[in-house]
Amino acid sequence: MNDTAYRIQQTALKLFTDYGFEGTSLSDIAKEVGIKTPSIYAHYSSKEQLFLRLVEDVIAEEREKWIAHTDKVQTGPLNAKQQLRMLFDFYTDFAGMSIGQAFLKRVMLAPPRGLEERLRQYILQYEERTTDDLHKLLRAVSDEAGAPPVDLNRQVAVIYALIDGLLVEFQLYDAKTHRERVEAVWEWLWNGIMRGE
Repeated sequence: MNDTAYRIQQTALKLFTDYGFEGTSLSDIAKEVGIKTPSIYAHYSSKEQLFLRLVEDVIAEEREKWIAHTDKVQTGPLNAKQQLRMLFDFYTDFAGMSIGQAFLKRVMLAPPRGLEERLRQYILQYEERTTDDLHKLLRAVSDEAGAPPVDLNRQVAVIYALIDGLLVEFQLYDAKTHRERVEAVWEWLWNGIMRGE
């Protein structure tokens, strides 16, 4: 990727994150980059293509971060509960979100009209790989703690729903209140896992 294409992508990422797909035009992107709007077409055939490319790149970047985090967690001297907590924190540290993570959250919560089905496929493919990792960890947690057998798909669905709910609450509450809610959710989640729920 050449320098101009990179600058277009980085600028588009910021503008799409701040103003959404509908609130960002190619001329907005070009102006921020310092080029004329037609120059964007040398790199991307449309705003939709640029947006979808960003989604693909951010998902790949998130997957790499998740794998690196998972590897770090699994190779460290942590018990299964500590490993699960670290991975829970990975998804609930909204204050430390990168611009790519913020962009992806916005895409998931408010996909642009006309791109919903395509984006849904991208997100579901990413989630499927993450779900496999969570299944392995939840099995290890259950075995290590001597918890009753569980429905792993059900537990993962609950984890995703809790994380999504905490994301919405992050937008509403001050940092202290949000942190208290994260801790309450973690405690509830852990107790449910120990009961085999």
